[in-house]
Amino acid sequence: MPTLQSSIEAALFARVAALVLSPVLPIAWPNVAFTKPTTGYLRVNHTPNAARRLFIAGTDPHQRMGLLQVDAFQKLNAGASAATETAGLIAAWFPCDLPLFQDGIRVRVTKAPDVAGALSDDTHWMVPVTVSYEVFA
Repeated sequence: MPTLQSSIEAALFARVAALVLSPVLPIAWPNVAFTKPTTGYLRVNHTPNAARRLFIAGTDPHQRMGLLQVDAFQKLNAGASAATETAGLIAAWFPCDLPLFQDGIRVRVTKAPDVAGALSDDTHWMVPVTVSYEVFA
C-alpha cells in the first residue's frame, strides 16, 4: 500500500494531469526529464509542510498541510496575457474546498489559489499559482 505522503502527492498530481487547456501545454513533473519547449508549458512542484498534532493520542489523525505550485510559462516577449490567463485557469481548476481522493486519503484545497506576480528568465515569462491543501490522517 502506498505511503500517506505518496498518496497525497498522487491526488494532487492527478488533478493537474486532468486539467484541459487549449492549446494543450506539456507538463514538467518533478524529477522527470523534460526539455523546455520554445512555446508554453507548465511546471509542477509539491512542498509538503509540517504535520500538526491536534489530539492527545499519538495514533489520532494529524493535520498535514502543504503547497502545490503550478507555474504557467509562455514564450518571452509575447505579452503577459497568455501566461496570466493560463494561471487563472489553473487557479479555477483548484477551487476552495475541492476534495481530492487517493488510496482512501482525502486532500482538501483550503483556500482560493494564489496567483503571484510574473517572473521572467532568458526564454519564458512565468506566472506561479500556489494551491494550499490539508489532509487529516
